[in-house]
Amino acid sequence: MNSQLLKIKQNIILYDDTLISEVDENLFDLEFWANHEETQLINKGRGKVLLINCQGLPSVLKHYYRGGLVSNFLSETYLWQGERNARSIKEFMVLQEMFQAGLPVPRPIAARVNRQGIFYTADLITSRIDNSSSMGDLLRENSMSSDLWKNTGSCIASFHMKGFYHHDLNIENILIDSDQNVFLLDFDKALQMDPSNSMAQKNINRLQRSLNKNFSNPSKPFPKAEWEILIEEHSKQLHQD
Repeated sequence: MNSQLLKIKQNIILYDDTLISEVDENLFDLEFWANHEETQLINKGRGKVLLINCQGLPSVLKHYYRGGLVSNFLSETYLWQGERNARSIKEFMVLQEMFQAGLPVPRPIAARVNRQGIFYTADLITSRIDNSSSMGDLLRENSMSSDLWKNTGSCIASFHMKGFYHHDLNIENILIDSDQNVFLLDFDKALQMDPSNSMAQKNINRLQRSLNKNFSNPSKPFPKAEWEILIEEHSKQLHQD
């Protein structure tokens, strides 16, 4: 894997030149991709993503949107603090480190920052995990088997063992393919540090809050036995000699 930095007008583009070669700002233009027949628009969380074909690679294009109260004023713009601190550049770099470490994440293809004075907007293109569903979708379909709960615990532990901590681990950021492989997505503001039991527990607690929200209806009780399977496997993997 190799990264190249390209500057075009107010655009700063970081890309993997082993995956793509012809790079310009059109790669991140939603209107450009809307004219392609195979493009699909997916609503996701507070924003939208496009499923695209980037130079022959099935890919996902994500535009960064803010959350919280500040989103009412600055829905998609961020304060410029240097290119290495830009959201899409940072996520590209941490994804590349994870991918090289053998962790189950989408491979980063390209990131773009569009600087506008003291503000910027951001975009990221990653590889697509085909034939997959989020953990949330599978829960809504009652399709989470015991093996999948176990695989999910093992997957999360694999990141914690190498010191990577998701900023917002929830059931929509866990993807499971048709072969029951588990992937983690959306590493905006992720942390890499020395392995930490307290940080691992914070991740687990965040996932549990996401599950509690999903099972808030009294007619749909929290899956205690299945959750224990995930916790047991996570702990087993994290503390193995």
